[in-house]
Parts: sequence; structure tokens; C-alpha cells
Amino acid sequence: MTTARRVLTGLATAGLLITVLGAGSATAATKGKIIIYNNCGKAVATTIHRTDGAMIAGTGAAPAGSYFPYPVNPGTYQVRVPAGNRNVRILDLGGKAHSVIVKAC
Repeated sequence: MTTARRVLTGLATAGLLITVLGAGSATAATKGKIIIYNNCGKAVATTIHRTDGAMIAGTGAAPAGSYFPYPVNPGTYQVRVPAGNRNVRILDLGGKAHSVIVKAC
């Protein structure tokens, strides 16, 4: 496991982690990421929804210890995990991609 991954894993155990990662210039094509970390100790269902309720990504059985990253445009999304629904906002930070990590449990 790389040092960066260990740091992200440690920070993710604290709950919702927001990181800013360099991604070149911000354009309409700039994507952020919603990353769901399954820390539940068993496979669980996880989904990502738009504010209108439409599901845009998900899995019925994310394995224990897995990361489920999904690229999204800037905006507000609802992440549904066993710990409850989490509203997250992906920001266009002008030259940076905004990513959010959500713990499943």
C-alpha cells in the first residue's frame, strides 16, 4: 500500500474526507470523484444519486475494504450507504478536481 493510500485510508476512517487533487485547468470536462469506502466488514449496497433522485452509479455488493470511485461533474449528489444518506457537493475549484470520500458504515 502506498503512503498516499495509507493516509487516505486513515483519514477515511474519520468519516467524510474531502481532498483536493490537481487536475489541470478547470473546464466543462473537469470531473471530480465520489469515492465510497466500504469499512463495514461485509459486502454492502452503495449508490450515488442526482438531486432529482435518479441513480447514476451503484453496486449491490461492494466487497469489504473496497473503494468505489465514480467520476462526476461539479454539483450536489446524494450517496446512499448503510450509515445513512450523505449529501455531498463536488466543487469546480478552478484548476483542481474536487473529490469526496464517504465511509459506508
